Amino acid sequence: MKAEKSGFTADELKHLYRRHGPMGPEAAEPVFVAKAEGAWLFDAAGRKFLDFASGGSAPLGHSHPDIIAALKRAGHRSGTDVTVAPDEIALMHKLAELAPGGMNRRVLVCDSGREALARAIELARAATGRSRVVYLSDLSDESDTSDKRRAVSGDVAAVVAHPLDGRIQQARAACDAAGALLIDDETNIGPGASGRMFAIELSGTRPDVYVLGRGWAAGFPFGACVTRSSTLRWERGSSGNPVGCVAALEVIRLLESGLLEQGRRLAANLDKQFEKLNSKRLTPALWGVGLVRTLVLKAGTGAATGFVGRCRELGLLLTALSGDTLAIRPALVCTEQDVEFAAGVIEQVLAGFDKRAGVLGTVPMRGQSPKA
Repeated sequence: MKAEKSGFTADELKHLYRRHGPMGPEAAEPVFVAKAEGAWLFDAAGRKFLDFASGGSAPLGHSHPDIIAALKRAGHRSGTDVTVAPDEIALMHKLAELAPGGMNRRVLVCDSGREALARAIELARAATGRSRVVYLSDLSDESDTSDKRRAVSGDVAAVVAHPLDGRIQQARAACDAAGALLIDDETNIGPGASGRMFAIELSGTRPDVYVLGRGWAAGFPFGACVTRSSTLRWERGSSGNPVGCVAALEVIRLLESGLLEQGRRLAANLDKQFEKLNSKRLTPALWGVGLVRTLVLKAGTGAATGFVGRCRELGLLLTALSGDTLAIRPALVCTEQDVEFAAGVIEQVLAGFDKRAGVLGTVPMRGQSPKA
């Protein structure tokens, strides 16, 4: 069967991926998607997979009808550095309105989260006259505030922090003491995944710059910086991808129209289903908040990669973060049945590890695919 749009068969695609893929021929074979609907992916052979891996970049799942309709209505409007599309200006206003702390702020829209982070660092260096950037994730896990303040010395322009890092309030204090900027890097977290529009809201911390990625545009090319104050400004602007801007406006509309609350209910259901998971060998624990979760297995087992592979065989897509941790990133459009199906697959895989060390057995699943 020809894979949709590519002109290649599934076997040809596998060969080409081994030949040209970025990680070489030994890399795990990806799912070659022929169709995507909501939280589900389908390959050319008709096999279906529940996507619990892409919530950060595609928080509304795939092929959301309202996003597609919004793009069709917008047509092909575009802007440049000197001619900005009306949709982009409307989006600037909306992002300024959504960020906590008033609307007196600057918004820069660009084409990707990586570009947005680079522009945020550029802004920090221009504002402080310094060049050094510190990443909170690289600092010691010691929680003493004075240690953080010493790490943020007088030559630091900015601290880049993940919004769910438990030390972010200390990082805010350290930046204030050193005259550095705190950059909130939300490029890998979609809006609403934490239960709030911005994940950093959970900590009560106000960064100097919020950095957003393509999850805000349902996976289309998009990035943005939102400043804490209008006194922070760039020496040069940019123009965002017009498709990404339209998609982002529609994503925000859907979140404000009830999808944000739906995501909170989904997160509560995920807690309920996943708290039942148990394994003597792997002792799973669920960390994180909302729909931004990490499944932590027993340290030193190195089971994550095999675990992900077995889940995929059973129709569930996850991502291994390390040898013992897996990312759980469902889309906001998942249903309770989808969560039950995912929990059932994981339960089955855990039972396989318990049956024989490293060997995955088969037990009845308590969740069934709603598309079966």
